[in-house]
Amino acid sequence: MNYKTRLYAGVTAIAVVVLGGIFSVITIEKVDNGNVGLKVGLSGKILSKNSLPPGFHFAGLGHIVEYPARMVQADYNQSKKKDRSITVATSDGKRVNVEVKVNYHVETTKVHDIYSKFGNVTGESMEDGWLRTQTQNTLRDQYVQHSILDVLTGKAPTLESDVLKDLKDRFAKQGYIVDDVTLGIPDVDNATKQTIDSIIKSTQDNEKAKKDAETAQTNANKDSAVAKVKADTDLYTAQKTAEANKKLAESITDELVKYKEAEAHMKHGWVTVNGTGSTIVDNK
Repeated sequence: MNYKTRLYAGVTAIAVVVLGGIFSVITIEKVDNGNVGLKVGLSGKILSKNSLPPGFHFAGLGHIVEYPARMVQADYNQSKKKDRSITVATSDGKRVNVEVKVNYHVETTKVHDIYSKFGNVTGESMEDGWLRTQTQNTLRDQYVQHSILDVLTGKAPTLESDVLKDLKDRFAKQGYIVDDVTLGIPDVDNATKQTIDSIIKSTQDNEKAKKDAETAQTNANKDSAVAKVKADTDLYTAQKTAEANKKLAESITDELVKYKEAEAHMKHGWVTVNGTGSTIVDNK
């Protein structure tokens, strides 16, 4: 083998090693903790029979699409960077912006179906797409059943649970599981705020007046009850005193009077008043 042949063979071997190393690096992908993966070919065909667990996997000429198997949160709120809140209408025609947080994850046995329908759309793109649409439809269907006053004053106690149930049903149809939903306070215009504040204040004033009237009536009833008890007590005392006096009067007889007089004479002697007005006391 001459020098040129050996040189060519050496360069070829090095090139094979380098290209092989590069190829192996770019085709090994990692599925993050809390996720499951799906191996997909260049044509978009699903290559993995089952979902891939967290860790490193050889992707070949394809790539791995990840889905959240552990709970994640889609936060549809108003921020300086982006307004993701959802506009809905209430039963009285008020249009308001609602902030909502949706905690969800995928059903791992449904990732094939999810990919078949949505392709490479995952993560934030999915949250801004199909997941947002379902959340928006749910909020619109539920908020339109309540007035803005009921929503803001807590008189729609089943609203959040109704939203959760509705959204669970919608997400489940495509392999997504809703863990929880948190509704924010709707953002309304200043005129609506002032109107609602005045209604709330009027309601509070009415409740206070009602409670004050009930308290006054309660106190009056107490005073009346106390007065009645006192009157009944005085009447009872008078009746018992009269009964005692009656019994005492009935017990005083002529014989008792003479007996008491005799006792007095025995103890104190006789008292005699003469014609001159002088008193003479005879000793016993």
